Amino acid sequence: MTASITAHGLTRRFQNGKAVQTVIDRVSLAIEPAELTLIVGPSGSGKSTLLSLLSGLLRPDAGSVLALGQDLSALDGPALERFRLAHCGFVFQGFNLFPALTALENVALPLHYGPPLGRAAMRERSAQALDAVGLTPRSGLRPQELSGGEKQRVAIARALVKQPKLLFADEPTSALDSHNGQVVIDILHRIAREQGTTVLGVTHDGRLMKHADRVLTLEDGRLVDDERARITHSSILESA
Repeated sequence: MTASITAHGLTRRFQNGKAVQTVIDRVSLAIEPAELTLIVGPSGSGKSTLLSLLSGLLRPDAGSVLALGQDLSALDGPALERFRLAHCGFVFQGFNLFPALTALENVALPLHYGPPLGRAAMRERSAQALDAVGLTPRSGLRPQELSGGEKQRVAIARALVKQPKLLFADEPTSALDSHNGQVVIDILHRIAREQGTTVLGVTHDGRLMKHADRVLTLEDGRLVDDERARITHSSILESA
C-alpha cells in the first residue's frame, strides 16, 4: 500500500528573541490511507506543529513532506492553497461555524470555492455529508441551537463535503464530554475505513487511543513510539 503522506527528516524551529527552540526534530514517518492515525504526547511536545507541517499549513526548516505524491515544499503559496482546497479537509477544536447560517449552509461553504457546482448538486452533497455524521434532522438549525457534539459533527461534515483524500483533525474532542467524544472518534474511524480517507488527528485524550489504527507518540519534538516504527523507519531509510 502506497503511503498518503511521507515525511523525511522533518524539522521546524521557532525563534523568540535570541532563543531558538526546535519544536519538531528530524521526524521521518509514513501515514497510510484508510486508517485513523493519532498523534499523542505531552503538552508542548509538538503535536499540532507536526500536523500543520504534514498538512502544508506550515513549512519546515529542514526535511520534506510528500502528500499524495506531491512535494509540498516545491509548491508556492497559491499552489499549496489549491492543493489543500482540492485534497484536504480540516477539523479543529474550535468549531468555527458561522452563527447566521444553518448546519446545511455551513457544510456547503467549501463547495463555493472548488470546481463549479449547481445549486442542486451543492445541496445534495451537503445533505449527504450531514447524513454521514447523523445530523440530517438538524440540518435546518443554526449553531446556537446545536449541542457541542452536534457542532463538531457539523464541522466534520463540512470537512467531508469536498470528499477529501486527506482529513486532518486537531484536538477534535477536546471541547466535548466523553459520550460526544466517542461519537466523533467513531465517525472519524468510519470515514477512514469506509471511504479510504487518510485521517490524521492530534489528541491529548488517552481514551481515544484504543480506537485508532495507529498511534504516534511525540516527546520534545521527536517520534518516540510507533507500533509500526521499525518497519516504517527502515523502509524510509532504505528509500532515502
